[in-house]
Amino acid sequence: MNIKRYLITLISILVLTAVFGTALASPEISDNKDFTASGQGVTTSAEIVDLQKANLLMDNIDLQFPTYLPDDFKQESVIYNEPPARIKDSLRNFNADSVKEVTIRYRDQTDSTKWIDYTTKKIEIELVDENVQQIEINGVQGQYLQSEEKGIEIYNWFSNGASHFVVAKNGIENSQVLNFVNSIK
Repeated sequence: MNIKRYLITLISILVLTAVFGTALASPEISDNKDFTASGQGVTTSAEIVDLQKANLLMDNIDLQFPTYLPDDFKQESVIYNEPPARIKDSLRNFNADSVKEVTIRYRDQTDSTKWIDYTTKKIEIELVDENVQQIEINGVQGQYLQSEEKGIEIYNWFSNGASHFVVAKNGIENSQVLNFVNSIK
């Protein structure tokens, strides 16, 4: 049981590293569908897809979408990502489908420095930072973390068999981010 918890924590740390990297890089969208991002010696491959293809690729969960967007925000991209073979091969006791993820990027059309990334996947993610606050999100126990040094705030919760992970760039009105988060059901 301790080995399983260790592996889940290790995978969560790898996922968070990838999510933080994606969020902080906040790349502009290009038509190149075969791009590779690397960091910490782990290479992942992501693909820009539409919502219909994301639903097909994530057949292991029902994708949830926000019904509220902050003022001037628009969906910019949908990114499908699965772990590289190196990680998949090390998940002997895990289903590789559980670590596939979809990230939807929303960006302020009047200020491109403001964005919100919403990521969902099957495996339960747990934030392990010492400054994590336990909060209620959509009627379930969730987590909140604000990182002034990275200029982001993070909301994390698990419901209906999926993890939901929102990373928002600081500077977006907090009530708008909370309305966005609470509209994902």
